Amino acid sequence: MENLKDAKQMQGEDRATAVYGVNKFSDISDEEFEKFYLNPAINEDNSTWPEGYKWAEEGERLENLSCPRNVDWRQKGAVTRVKNQGHCASSWAFGVVANIESMWYIKKRQLLSLSEQELLDCDTWDKSCKGGFAYNAFNSILRLGGLMCYRDYRYRASRGSCKLIKSKVSVKIQNFQSIRPHEDEMKAWVAHRGPIAVTINSAALKGYRQGIIRPRFGQCSSTRLTHVVLIVGYGYCGHHPYWILKNSWGVNWGERGYFRIYRGEQACGINCHPCTCVV
Repeated sequence: MENLKDAKQMQGEDRATAVYGVNKFSDISDEEFEKFYLNPAINEDNSTWPEGYKWAEEGERLENLSCPRNVDWRQKGAVTRVKNQGHCASSWAFGVVANIESMWYIKKRQLLSLSEQELLDCDTWDKSCKGGFAYNAFNSILRLGGLMCYRDYRYRASRGSCKLIKSKVSVKIQNFQSIRPHEDEMKAWVAHRGPIAVTINSAALKGYRQGIIRPRFGQCSSTRLTHVVLIVGYGYCGHHPYWILKNSWGVNWGERGYFRIYRGEQACGINCHPCTCVV
């Protein structure tokens, strides 16, 4: 009843085409939802980063570039299937791995499903099912020497001992970089380079069913970023510009595992931490 009440309120306040109501999360409390699915806030102002840790360099500026009106990397074969993080706050791993999968395809023309479990077990900077940060994950992949395929290191939705086999590493990255926090530049990156990972406030997602999310100002603050997802494209629906985002809650949520959010108003802090790997 509380969830339906919240969904009704979201429906009344949304300014685009989003539909809220009964979905796979309607029978769990806010506390359960936060525990199992959301990434706790990460303190970036930590002065005790271990030796070898690096911050993302700002990527090249893609300014004054013409961009297509619509882009969808799914249609170009560059996006793997939607996965399901289960009862584990591991979106930080899924968002980063999804970015690498797509960028590897764009560079190598080889679409591989890679292992999130490797990060849950072997990344010592993040907290496995208790949350993590995209930059930490990229750093860990560089330190570990790459990612194994999903079929060789399957997902268990819990932390275990590190079972990385160096000889079975399938994908390596050269580096990672941040993207300037401007949606026009993010659009150029998506259009001319490929999908990018972003960290957002997930306040509008619990009761989401379909459509374009456009929360009223102040409803989905950029000060509480709790979820890492992948921008796979953008487009327009009538007069509503939107981003297309790949989630990690399975195909039985949202628009077959994806959702759309309004583009151009920094909705839910989508512009705060855009980043991508360098293959």
